[in-house]
Amino acid sequence: MAEVKRASPSKKDIAPHINAAKQGLLYARAGAAAISCLTEPKWFKGSIQDLRDIRDAIDGLENRPALLRKEFIVDPYQIYEARAYGADTLLLIVASLEEADLVSYLKTSRELGMEPLVEVANESEMKIALKVGAKVIGVNNRNLHTFTVDNGTTERVTKGVDMNEKTICALSGISKRSDVELFEKVGARAVLVGEALMRSPNPMNKINELKGVPITYVKICGIKNVEDALATVEAGADFIGLVFASKSKRLVSVELAKEITKRIHTRSDVGITAKQSNTPTFEKSSASDMKADAWYTECAKKWDAILKVKTPLVVGVFADQDIDEVNRIAAEVDLDVIQFSGDGPFDVCLKACRPSWKAVHVGNDAPDDVLKRFVPSTATCVLLDTRDPSAKGGTGKKFDWSIAASLPVPIILAGGLDPINVSNAVSQVRPFALDVSSGVETEGKKDMIKIRNFIREAKSAM
Repeated sequence: MAEVKRASPSKKDIAPHINAAKQGLLYARAGAAAISCLTEPKWFKGSIQDLRDIRDAIDGLENRPALLRKEFIVDPYQIYEARAYGADTLLLIVASLEEADLVSYLKTSRELGMEPLVEVANESEMKIALKVGAKVIGVNNRNLHTFTVDNGTTERVTKGVDMNEKTICALSGISKRSDVELFEKVGARAVLVGEALMRSPNPMNKINELKGVPITYVKICGIKNVEDALATVEAGADFIGLVFASKSKRLVSVELAKEITKRIHTRSDVGITAKQSNTPTFEKSSASDMKADAWYTECAKKWDAILKVKTPLVVGVFADQDIDEVNRIAAEVDLDVIQFSGDGPFDVCLKACRPSWKAVHVGNDAPDDVLKRFVPSTATCVLLDTRDPSAKGGTGKKFDWSIAASLPVPIILAGGLDPINVSNAVSQVRPFALDVSSGVETEGKKDMIKIRNFIREAKSAM
């Protein structure tokens, strides 16, 4: 269960400027089973309109998640209000209600077609929840008096509860996969995650991490305007590609690139600043004895660490250009990554002023021959694209993916990808990341429906 929460009494402001509808839609597209919406205005900075806006945003989705109103429910009116504003269920807190009111509110909710989530925090409250016939019970691991979290609370409070008869949900204290696994072991069938998702620069990736689904990063390349860039960010892209290769039909000017990058780097719709200074660094040395598989595996781990706190990243794509020009543009535009897509040597990466990727163009090569072209301690990642004498990428043509699948190195897969084949590409190759341009275009322009579908399929592929 993914929660839309701008603030809380314990953490104060988390993401005060978040657009509730957009956040809810991100959760829905990421596969959340339910969306919890805080509607309490003073401590959580929510509103009943947030509930309505989220419902409107997700209503047209196939198999949409359930929508829960999270609020201090102390009057029957709030139950009717929740239903009227689009809720499928709501929270009833044992500690804030007399037993008779709890019985009455359960009855009213069920008459409106809602099975409430009944919250307890200790064994005595659990006895009350069981006595009144609650079917879905949430155990709050946070002490509401001290605000401390004890993830052992769920196990203690649920001892003796028939887990087959009741649906137990763990509330509070969930920020990583190991937390989810802990609650799974004690019989919880759901977890509610709020702050960790609200602070994540990419909630889609965070949900996959919590579910134990391997994360495949996505780069949407060839962005040519601010509107497409921001819409692509909202769709869940991890990298935005700006092309500076002079012969490309997707070439952007430096001035436009600066505006796009500035808008991406100064977004206020996440709970942390998009730019971070304490990110891992990549050591480059042409004299390193490290083998290619070890080098690129280590680099992939560092990119993972970066992308947990800072997304999307802006990638500048260059092809056989003077390194001084590349570095000048990278600095002026404030690029996060430089991608060398030309035929030059890997050593050019040693002179780059930003972490860099190197493209390797693949035809009917043997996997061993492809791997021999990977030079360690230079690029931080290798992008495999289709060899084409007429272009350095963006052709919409694919190469034999079995070549990529057989390499013992994390790679970025490009060439001929689209929303229809991307799931198979992920399943077959298990790439570190995907790079797409023409496959998400219609008549030469970026198609947001295709971009959203591509990202959803890529990140849900198993």
